[in-house]
Amino acid sequence: MKKSGKVGAGEYEVASAGDLVRQQTLDLEAHLDLELQREKYRVMRKITYAVVILAAIYILSIFAFHNLENWSWEDSLYFTTSTITTVGYGDLVPHSYYGRLFTIPLMLVGVGIGLYVIYAVQDYGRTKLDMVAKHVDRISDIANGKKKL
Repeated sequence: MKKSGKVGAGEYEVASAGDLVRQQTLDLEAHLDLELQREKYRVMRKITYAVVILAAIYILSIFAFHNLENWSWEDSLYFTTSTITTVGYGDLVPHSYYGRLFTIPLMLVGVGIGLYVIYAVQDYGRTKLDMVAKHVDRISDIANGKKKL
């Protein structure tokens, strides 16, 4: 129930406690929706950066091994993949000084970027799980009569 009146030149309205609680609840839900959307955007941006950096490392490494070791494009791709994933079968090994020198930072940076990609994908999954949990809570509240559609 709202009360209204006049004070001097201005008008005022006083909302009942129930109206204020409903308004605060709506504001909180809108804020939660906005925060979830921001989180989703942040996580997608993180995944995009991780994939772009990983692709750049792949391309740079493939070109480097192709030119430094005179390997075919397929062998360069194969060696780059086995190095970044730390599999290292040992069937291809850089023999030139510059090839070995290039491989050392590739091992360190490649593992770090690979782990970052895994972290970014995990963060995306967590964000999706939070969104699903929010929707389940809403459905549960509606089913229990705590909320109306």
